[in-house]
Amino acid sequence: MKITFPKFILSIVICIASGSLYAQSDLHYTMFLYNKLLYNPGYAGSRDIASVNVCYRNQWTGIEGAPKTFNLTFDAPVGLYMKPFRPVAIGGSIASEQIGVERNTNVMGYYAYRIRQGNTVISMGLRGGFKLYTANYNQLITSHQNDVAFTRDIRNAFLPNAGAGVYVYGTNFYAGFSVPNLFQNYYDKNQSVASIAKEVRGYYGCGGYVHTINDNVKIQPQILLRHAGNSKYRLPFNADFNVSGIFYDRLLTGITYRTDKSFEAIAHIQVSHNINIGYAFDYLVSGLSAYDRGTHEFVVGYDLVRDRSRYVTPRFIRAF
Repeated sequence: MKITFPKFILSIVICIASGSLYAQSDLHYTMFLYNKLLYNPGYAGSRDIASVNVCYRNQWTGIEGAPKTFNLTFDAPVGLYMKPFRPVAIGGSIASEQIGVERNTNVMGYYAYRIRQGNTVISMGLRGGFKLYTANYNQLITSHQNDVAFTRDIRNAFLPNAGAGVYVYGTNFYAGFSVPNLFQNYYDKNQSVASIAKEVRGYYGCGGYVHTINDNVKIQPQILLRHAGNSKYRLPFNADFNVSGIFYDRLLTGITYRTDKSFEAIAHIQVSHNINIGYAFDYLVSGLSAYDRGTHEFVVGYDLVRDRSRYVTPRFIRAF
């Protein structure tokens, strides 16, 4: 069955499609503080416990073909858990993103080696895996029926990739730099427009600091920087500026401004020693806001805590 899009919606889908043909294959989340593993492999094991996170993002609700994203991540240090410090950490992730007629499925493995210098840890990480890319262009009805860019579907194109990152953290700060996808794959080598159907390498920088007001209140400003481009094409520089409050080491609430003209509200709570949940809402202040009913993002985490005396509130014991 063909999908007929209004002109406005079709223009968005085409822009998204062409952007993702060029674009960074890195997934985008409002609660980036809980999804650092996806864009920086050096983050693996940084919390010194085994953690599982599930995240679902429904972007631009009310617009047909808007992005929907799901991911499952796991990371843990390797070795006996009673050791005060374990230098090696591993992890894995599965992520799926649906944008209009396109679907990306990412499968990645992670390895990090950490060096402790006093209260500071320097973690150097690698990741490797693949993406399966599918585009069902036959579901689109375009104004130009013979447009070569939309005449042939792409089915599970296999795109291997690897990335690297450095993550430095202490008792009240973190900073990192990473390149999640080093390779710039062609989405379809047999397509006549293959010269543009290509991934773009992305670069990420992040940082945050926790300031203690008193025993029950902490303030955490943090930033995430994103840039992608090559000699032929560059995406706009993008940044998230977040300020959050942490209360009683159990509840985090915050607000984020993203330079692509949106505001986000975040709430996250440590329900128990093992379980934490979070929610974020994005509100656009660009021209698209007339059609958008907001973006919803949900996070559920489970920490494999064996010795509760060591990890009283593991999610917020370092606030990141």
